[in-house]
Amino acid sequence: MNPLGRARYFQGFVVLFLAILWAFPAGAAEDKAPKFPGEITIGQTRCVLNGFGLRKKLIVDVYYGALYVTEKSSDAKAVIEADKAKGIVMHFVYKEVEASKLVETWKEGFEKTAPSPTPALKDRINTFMGYFTESVKAGEEIRLLYEPGVGTRVVVKGQEKGIVPGSDFMKALWGIFLGEKPASEGLKKGMLGQS
Repeated sequence: MNPLGRARYFQGFVVLFLAILWAFPAGAAEDKAPKFPGEITIGQTRCVLNGFGLRKKLIVDVYYGALYVTEKSSDAKAVIEADKAKGIVMHFVYKEVEASKLVETWKEGFEKTAPSPTPALKDRINTFMGYFTESVKAGEEIRLLYEPGVGTRVVVKGQEKGIVPGSDFMKALWGIFLGEKPASEGLKKGMLGQS
């Protein structure tokens, strides 16, 4: 390739790179992680902040996820398996995540944590995904709050969408964040206080 050809090739690369950055603006509406409260109450149970981390998608910061448990733990399997009150708070920093993207992401996660669900579990997974009908913008939150004997309370942007019963569903859902094939290793480590 002659010098002129190399220059044009490099120029084209720069234009493409800038176009990608333009398509995915910094993504973070906030420069720093949100100040998650040190504890929250789920049902009648006090849960403490175990840790939090950042969920990235390629170069984009999507949300910070915080894990709340009754007793702090760095053991992912123990946290998933424990039939105790626990919560996950997803604080979004990307400008806007469309409902279809949320549902697609949940679907991908459940395919890893519950690849062959029973018909009953599949129905509850579909019910859960049906709660996500509108986009979530920077500064807004999704809360997943599990209460033993009640189920997983789904709160989107401050509005309770419903409760999905069953510890089997809870384990499949928590596995998306903390399982052997998590959506994000960095987020998992942060939630477990390992980063």
